[in-house]
Amino acid sequence: MNADKAAIRAKEQLLSLLSQLHQGARLPGERTLSEEFGVCRVTLRRAIEDFISDGRLERRARSGTYIKRPMISSEMRLKSFTEEIRARGQEPSSSLISFKKTNANISVSKLLRINRGDDIFQVTRLRLADQMPVALETLRIACSSIPNLTPEDLKGSIYDVFSKKFGIRIMSAKAGITAHNPSEKDRNLLQTSLKTPCLLIKMLDLDQFGKPVMTAECLYRSDLFELQIEVSATIEETRSQKVS
Repeated sequence: MNADKAAIRAKEQLLSLLSQLHQGARLPGERTLSEEFGVCRVTLRRAIEDFISDGRLERRARSGTYIKRPMISSEMRLKSFTEEIRARGQEPSSSLISFKKTNANISVSKLLRINRGDDIFQVTRLRLADQMPVALETLRIACSSIPNLTPEDLKGSIYDVFSKKFGIRIMSAKAGITAHNPSEKDRNLLQTSLKTPCLLIKMLDLDQFGKPVMTAECLYRSDLFELQIEVSATIEETRSQKVS
């Protein structure tokens, strides 16, 4: 069998295998696949690299090659992570990393409009879609607004907890977005490599009365999450363009 035919055969067999596996599944090792497909490992590796370039597969450092999960696309509007993931037909879940009551420092107290040293809940949790880590979020919530928050409340949407348990509706938010190089600890939690950049979204959530309730620092994997922003001209700008 010549090299071209071998390459075509490897791609066809690899494509057939991908159709049988679920998103996020790990592929068998190259030695196993090359023996199963009847091609050399160099040919198989080229086929795998082509699928990586096409966005169908991804390599994970010290882990293997996986069927790449679809990108989670988020519109720049107020919507909980749970709602976003369910809208995509995936199953959201959370893993609580830390939960503690502490004192607000100067910056947090200014944002939440409370006194320095007032009690706040500080929560860090890993957010997942179909058991795949997507985001790592740190929340800081004024205890005066929500005095009896529990770890049980943090399994799903915090917005739902605010509304159903405390009568607080998050109606608006201020947000800032920056590129961020996560620490080794955060990379391990998100299961990313040094080559995977992250997006850091900082938010300040306000209730129905315009009162700040919570700050959130959300670290998103850029390979699984994209942010869509709709941009349009104002009426005044449109009129100005017509005149000119």
